[in-house]
Amino acid sequence: MESTVILNGLIASVSSSLAGVIVRAACVRRDVDILTGRLESIMAVIGDAERHRILAQSEAADHRLKKLREIAYEADTIIDLFRIEVGTSRSQEWDAASVCKCVKEVHIRCQIGNDIQELNKKLDTIIPVIQQLGLAAEDQSGIDSEVAPHYNESNTIGRGVGSDCNDLVNLLRRGGEGAHVLFAIVGTIGVGKSTLALKIYHEMRGRFRTRLWVNISNDSRRITIWSGDTFKRRAGMAEQREVLCRYLDGSTSNLLLVIDNVRKADDWNQLLAANEAFRRCGCKVIVTTRDENVERKMGVTHFHRVKCLNGDDGWLLLHKTANLGGTVATGNIQDVGRSIVQKCSGVPMAIRTIGWNLRGRSREDEWESIHSQYFISSYPGIRDTIDTTYMELKYRVKRCFLYCSLYPEQFVIKQQCATQQWIAEGFFEGSPDLEEAAESCYQELIERGLLLPEHEANGVVGAKMPTLLRSFALYRSGEENCVDNPSRISSTSKPWRLCITDEEAIEAIPVYVTRLRTLFVSASPLRRSSLDLIIERFPNLRVLDLRDTQVESIPKTLGRLLQLRYLNLSNTEIRKLPQSIGNLMMLQFLILQNCPYLTQMTSHVGRLENLRGLDFSGAPKLNDVRFRLLKLTELNCLHGFFPANHGWTLKELHVLRNLTSLQILRLGRASSIEDAHQSRLQEMDNLRELELCCSSVDQPPVDVQEHMKDVFSALRPPQSLFSLKLDGYYGNGFPAWFSVSHLTALQRLTLDGCVHCQRLPALGEMMNLKFLAIIGFSVLTEINYELRGAPATGVAFPLLEQLFLGRMQNMVSWSGLVDTDMPLLERLHLDGCPSMISVPSWLQHCTTLKSLKIHHADALQNIENLLALKELQVHHSSNLKRIFNLRRLEELEIVNCAHLDTVQDVPLLRLLHLDEPTAQLPEWLQKKQSFTLRRLEIIGSEDLLDRCSSPTARYGRLIKDAADHVYAKLHGGSLYFSYTKSTGMFDRSRRCRDRYGMQGAAILAVPVAPRRVHGGWETWIKYTLCAIFLIVSQFFVQWAVSSR
Repeated sequence: MESTVILNGLIASVSSSLAGVIVRAACVRRDVDILTGRLESIMAVIGDAERHRILAQSEAADHRLKKLREIAYEADTIIDLFRIEVGTSRSQEWDAASVCKCVKEVHIRCQIGNDIQELNKKLDTIIPVIQQLGLAAEDQSGIDSEVAPHYNESNTIGRGVGSDCNDLVNLLRRGGEGAHVLFAIVGTIGVGKSTLALKIYHEMRGRFRTRLWVNISNDSRRITIWSGDTFKRRAGMAEQREVLCRYLDGSTSNLLLVIDNVRKADDWNQLLAANEAFRRCGCKVIVTTRDENVERKMGVTHFHRVKCLNGDDGWLLLHKTANLGGTVATGNIQDVGRSIVQKCSGVPMAIRTIGWNLRGRSREDEWESIHSQYFISSYPGIRDTIDTTYMELKYRVKRCFLYCSLYPEQFVIKQQCATQQWIAEGFFEGSPDLEEAAESCYQELIERGLLLPEHEANGVVGAKMPTLLRSFALYRSGEENCVDNPSRISSTSKPWRLCITDEEAIEAIPVYVTRLRTLFVSASPLRRSSLDLIIERFPNLRVLDLRDTQVESIPKTLGRLLQLRYLNLSNTEIRKLPQSIGNLMMLQFLILQNCPYLTQMTSHVGRLENLRGLDFSGAPKLNDVRFRLLKLTELNCLHGFFPANHGWTLKELHVLRNLTSLQILRLGRASSIEDAHQSRLQEMDNLRELELCCSSVDQPPVDVQEHMKDVFSALRPPQSLFSLKLDGYYGNGFPAWFSVSHLTALQRLTLDGCVHCQRLPALGEMMNLKFLAIIGFSVLTEINYELRGAPATGVAFPLLEQLFLGRMQNMVSWSGLVDTDMPLLERLHLDGCPSMISVPSWLQHCTTLKSLKIHHADALQNIENLLALKELQVHHSSNLKRIFNLRRLEELEIVNCAHLDTVQDVPLLRLLHLDEPTAQLPEWLQKKQSFTLRRLEIIGSEDLLDRCSSPTARYGRLIKDAADHVYAKLHGGSLYFSYTKSTGMFDRSRRCRDRYGMQGAAILAVPVAPRRVHGGWETWIKYTLCAIFLIVSQFFVQWAVSSR
């Protein structure tokens, strides 16, 4: 139960909200003081009990905490309604006497005083039981899973473990000036950080004279030390730190120190800072931690993030842990197993736990039974491991983490959407900067691995909550968050937040569920009658998210949701908003993204003085905007603003001094230069994100181009700008402020659709730029030295990490950069450059380049001599012929490159992904290769995969020799068959077996014959005869089926 979290938020709300208008009445002040004092004392007892893990052990305590939570929310609602009543009464016009106004305010205060007195009476019945929790508190912190440095190679499964280990080992071996000394291995719960550290510790046993493995207990009170592989001692933190000081004082040279499970950086900062001598003695330190903040505070010079296992590697681990024989891992067993891996989110710790429980169970129904279980409640080991990280979170981060469980599984949670909803729920009441506090929580969830970032070509677009962690969050939130069928909600449950994906479920919500604060209705058609029902049944809603519901109209009754803070109608078919929206005086966020039929915005929107976020971008038919911005001074995010002759003007923006994010659309010949000057964007010191978009113009005359340049020049942003996007710009040259001398803090830049620009500005001079996207410069034929400019330090793009080029139809080449430029470039994506004849030569000197993606580059023939590259992806490049001399390449993905005939000098290649549109494997793959694949993925038609799915098939021998593991999938993504070299087994899906007429039968498995050695002919002949027998049996079965 999360009562501590709720009460913290409530007390913050009481402190900030009641300190103003409410406490002016002496009687109310006294009751509020009593309520606040009681809640604070109860919170202290509950906080202590939760820290000692005793709350879940008592049904009575659970019941009382549930009642306490109800009181907390009731108090929050009372406070909210009081603020609305007072605000409404003050906004009304009164006569000169104002007697009625005073009488009404007194009546409101008396009413809330009575409500608070009722809450105090309810607390009187709960306090005695709650206080007893403190008496039962004992130290019941979770059992430590102590990791000893005993390495077992069989525990390391996953395509990345070996390569990650090799990379870190190479860094550890480097010496001399500039060599890394302090390393960190970071990752989410149970992902295998210690496993990777153990592998490195084992690999380096001959390199370092002294090796120390230090394991920290979950409560950070005890430390266990091993020297080499031998247990040395276990003791308290202070005592063990003294022992480590003797190793780090410089007297011990050639030392490898691994500190496993670091949770707090401060103690270790002091230890390492006090013993700087170890840095000069050839010593190396590796720490493992779940929190990126730890490695930052410790001054780590190199950190590595461990990823979860993908579906194939997760299945291998489950298969191995469950001790399955090759003949039973077929058909539905494998499908169920892969679903279990997905449910475990690819976390090795969880997969191993389930796998051990599956040992000795080989029937499909037994696996289905395990799959249907709720892992978090059924397996305490999994739950307790996650709980250790959860308990470390601050109360606001806990609330945000639990809230994320409301989003549907695998939903991409965008930062702006999530933070706005958290603010609307009141999680950050009392914070001086609500958005900054919410964004900080979002980033902490990512840094701790509780949310996993989703990357696209333009950078991080959001994050997903792993299925396993979502299950844990739902378990932890109890009945507070509901995502199941609402008809199952019992009469004793009181959910406060609900997510439904089916319109019929709305009518199935029990009548006793009335106090919802948040309602998500996602990706489901929504009738007007259902929306009417929502408004009638749930008047206390704070968050209403109706995106993707195809709703066409909003009823006038919307104005009854007086407590509503967040309304999202994105991707719907609405045409206008009702005037009653002006009654929603508490509304903070109104989101109308991508509403193609929206034509009008009522003037009553201008009354929403608490509005912080307004977004109606993607509404091309919106031309009738009747509200003004004068009263919306709280706005910090405005997207979709456009100047019009009979609507807004650019000069109206000057009143919005709190803006942090601004998008201006439809800039064109009608845009006034004078109005642009009066917008005073340069005076908006808080503005961090700016997007300027022009109206579409095919062939603008010269005077229009000059006018557009003048408008943009007048829209001069502040120097503190962090992110800038120019879309569809057609001025004859870029404005003067678009330079390194003005945009000194710029880190993200996107230039999109500047189709009339024949040259690029000197972007290489921007010293802080980390992300650059250049898109749609269709007349540009080459990029040369002009882009580089003359950087003051002599190095162009010194901090650039990601570079994207797209829709550059006529660009042939890119030159002009020198060897030292882009020293930190990690990712390059080229998409839609059909005229580019070669990869830029300067890429050969980018020593940090890890990932290269090339899509739709039809003129490109060779990719070669990129010596640092690890990942290469090439899609739909019809004339590509040769991939050559990529000495560190580990992963290669080829999709529809019909003329590729050579892949050579890629000795470290371990993963190959092929997507073949034909029924044949490429010729280059059939040749003898110098690389040894660990994994081969083939995506193709049934005709192609049938030619690979057995030893006797056309490509059967190639499949058996190609890789340790082969996975063949259809274009839809479903697994067709897999092959494991160590067992010699082909595991076919049911669909694959049905095509061979083997319905319900065991798969064909031909063992690999042992090598012929002296005296081994007899064994070899036996294996050959066995293979012939099985092949004949297969043809007999096919004949029998076809003759029915």
